[in-house]
Amino acid sequence: MTVLLAATLLALTASTVEAPPSITNAKVEIRAGESPPAALARAKSGASGTWIGWSVAAIAEARDVCCFSDDFKQRGCSLASRDNGWGTSDRSPAAPAGEMLVLVETKDGAPKRVKIVSTTCQVDGAGRTLVWLGPVDAAASLAALESLLGERLENASEPALAAIAYHRDARADAILEKRVLDPSLPLEEREHAVFWAGEARGEAGFKLIDRVLSQEPDPGLRQHAVFALSQSAVPEAPERIKRVAIDDRDAEVRGHAYFSLSQTQAKGAGAWIVGRLDAEKNDHVRDQAIFALSQLHDGTDWLLAVLRAKKDPASVRHALFWLGQSDDPRALEEIEKILEK
Repeated sequence: MTVLLAATLLALTASTVEAPPSITNAKVEIRAGESPPAALARAKSGASGTWIGWSVAAIAEARDVCCFSDDFKQRGCSLASRDNGWGTSDRSPAAPAGEMLVLVETKDGAPKRVKIVSTTCQVDGAGRTLVWLGPVDAAASLAALESLLGERLENASEPALAAIAYHRDARADAILEKRVLDPSLPLEEREHAVFWAGEARGEAGFKLIDRVLSQEPDPGLRQHAVFALSQSAVPEAPERIKRVAIDDRDAEVRGHAYFSLSQTQAKGAGAWIVGRLDAEKNDHVRDQAIFALSQLHDGTDWLLAVLRAKKDPASVRHALFWLGQSDDPRALEEIEKILEK
């Protein structure tokens, strides 16, 4: 009786699970109730060219993830080929907050590619077989994706890491932290984890990056971490970037901090950078600070301020150079006045 009841419940569950309407032209096989790790393990002895897909609770930043053409004019993914670009675009409609779709291609029994998309992203199945698991528990989804990281697959590891970062589950923070702080991993893999901590993990990501900036001996990872902060939505991020620009022991990292600050477009960034030009004694760092001014929305104003404040000759030359790259007519007028003297 118990066995019959369990079989009946499984059948009912399977009958209520359907592949998302955004995925079309695929040969869908429903396996409701099967976990992603179990499905990937089963694929090792299965047919080649099979995709395994599931949905999972996601953070708000995953609401409009899709594939794009190089010019962003075409939107949509295909299971048949590698897509040109992947990410988000403010030109596209965002899906309701709640879930994302994770798609893993297996070939000859091994995982080959990972795609993550929002529910509004159209996916052409291209006649491929799609094993659809339906909604799954975040822990099972994260376990499957973390296992792909360990295999270091060319077309799977980076999107798998992004998928982990987009999970609406605190266990994703622990996975990123483990990778960021593991000195045995290649630097590039640690950098990817740092980026996604800043891009998607909010306060937890901010705290992890702060640890890197305070404790990490490798200047390359610290430099990557300060840029990751520029992608963070945490309000304290610009002030932490300023501290790096002042305090970091490596000139390359300090210089990069000015650029990272410019990417935040934080209120008062221009005035703060100009105020630092006299305090910073390293020529390379000052050059980077002036370049950072050129990246601000009101950059022309601040480059002109450098000229009018009669800063050191090298700073003036760099300010003139970046003014020359500007389309702002005020920049041309100022340069003409200097040439007329």
